[in-house]
Amino acid sequence: MFETPETLIIPCHPPVCEEMKHYNIEEKPMTGELGEISEWSARMALRDFPVGSEQSLEDVTNRAHNIQFQLHLSKMVDLGLVNMEWCPEHGDFTYGLTEDGKDLGAQMG
Repeated sequence: MFETPETLIIPCHPPVCEEMKHYNIEEKPMTGELGEISEWSARMALRDFPVGSEQSLEDVTNRAHNIQFQLHLSKMVDLGLVNMEWCPEHGDFTYGLTEDGKDLGAQMG
C-alpha cells in the first residue's frame, strides 16, 4: 500500500503550456468538478516554491487550488458573469456578480 508523504522536495520547475489547462492531474479532460486541479495549476504551484526546498504537501496542494480558483474567476470575468475591480484600500482585486451572474445564480439555485 502506498502512503502519501506529508512533505516533498521540489525537484525542478516543470514546463507549462496552455493546453495543460484542459487536463487534470490524472491526464484526463477537466470535468469542472469542485476541487479538481488542472495539470497547469499543479505545475504552476510547484513553480511558486524554490527548487530543492522541502514543502508540505498541504501547502503545495493549497497553492494549486488557489491557482485553479483564479482560473475559474478569470473565466467567469471573461464570460461577463463576474466583475473584477482593483481595490486600492485592500491592495487586491475585488469581485462581484454582474446582472448576468445574478440571473445565472438564481436559475441554478
